[in-house]
Amino acid sequence: MSDDVLLRFLSNGLIDVGGDDVKLEKLRAAAGDLFAAIKKAPAKAASFALVAFDPQAPADDPVVREGLDALKQRWATYVNTFSGPPVAVVRAMLLDALAQAAAEDDRIGVAFVTSARNALPFMQVGDEQAIWADVVAQIEEKVDARAEAEWATPSSIAVQAMTFDVPALDAPTISTARANRDTLKKKFYLAAGPQYHNPQQGNIATGGNPHWPQNSPTQWVTEFGDRMAEAVADVIDGVAGKTSIEQADLSEPFRALANSVSTYVDTTLNSVSGATAGLQRRTNLLWWKEARFSPSARLSYRDLPPAAAAALMAYDLHQQVPTFSPASVAAFLFEAVVGLPAMDQEKTFAIRELVEQAQEHSDLAPLRAAGANLVASPQGRGPVMALIAHADASASRTEADFQRLTGIPADAPITLPRWATWVFREMQAARATYDGMGAKRRGRKG
Repeated sequence: MSDDVLLRFLSNGLIDVGGDDVKLEKLRAAAGDLFAAIKKAPAKAASFALVAFDPQAPADDPVVREGLDALKQRWATYVNTFSGPPVAVVRAMLLDALAQAAAEDDRIGVAFVTSARNALPFMQVGDEQAIWADVVAQIEEKVDARAEAEWATPSSIAVQAMTFDVPALDAPTISTARANRDTLKKKFYLAAGPQYHNPQQGNIATGGNPHWPQNSPTQWVTEFGDRMAEAVADVIDGVAGKTSIEQADLSEPFRALANSVSTYVDTTLNSVSGATAGLQRRTNLLWWKEARFSPSARLSYRDLPPAAAAALMAYDLHQQVPTFSPASVAAFLFEAVVGLPAMDQEKTFAIRELVEQAQEHSDLAPLRAAGANLVASPQGRGPVMALIAHADASASRTEADFQRLTGIPADAPITLPRWATWVFREMQAARATYDGMGAKRRGRKG
């Protein structure tokens, strides 16, 4: 996409290097240096874009000077080719650099596209329109595809089956005792009769059953049964009392099973949550739109002047959605503002007038605070949000500098629904490049 940007400017007669391919390569090299500058500091994307958009960009703008410095590094004698500062050449290089950066980093793509959607309608791009239209469309298609994927809700959710490695368990250890046979024999002798015969000692009195079965069979049976029962029971109790079973330790296997089940449930819930995040987000936004209540100011939008309500709605929506949001989200905001009571969607205001109110209204303090964390104080060309967020800066209050700092005429007419989408887009762009810079810093730390 970016490879033919400079060629298209040349082909349309918008810049002229006299048909010298060597000079074209110098322009490409300078554009490559600007591309590297954006990669290093993504927050430059918006200011680069706002200069690249504007055929009336002043030659003393910091971005133009940066572009001229890059050109000089690659082409020291460029001043001999052009009659004055080649702002058009710088703008072509900026567009080339932005196109390259946006193709590589979607966050820069967000900043580029949102800046284009706000500012281009107010720019007199003339013969450049076709080039801009193609570049913006291609980058927007790429960024929007990612956003749509992140907001999508699948028709079904696939969850993998749980896996668990069953550990090998040791068999129980059983310890048993043996009956004392000599003791058992003596007890049996006691039960059997008055005496027994020992080969070495002869007949020995048992001191047990006094009856012989042939003499007193009934008494003998009773005595024998009682004594045998006692003898056998004593032996069984003795052996059983000394038998022990040592069970295998199941604590680790059960702990492993519990951890596997917990991990599986967490993974499953995360899968469901991730798959339904888009649906939940849309549901929350519908609730917010219908409630018309500001979560940041803790009041109804009905209680604010329409212009302040529109800007606050832009901020509140920005707080509720991720950096990558479909283009339809800005359209959703437009309709939400249109739905405010007594809203005249056709009435226009000078953009400078809306900026002044955003600089001063007490209930827009959260908007200003958030903007101050995302965008730098205005020095050269930059977003309107820089003026709102840094209202104390001298340049922010100077009406004569408004167009110099934003590229937009101070009296440019804009409706309140359009103003809300403007503020929302700029905040999305600022957060995208701010997050991108934060990711780079974290990467260097790691």
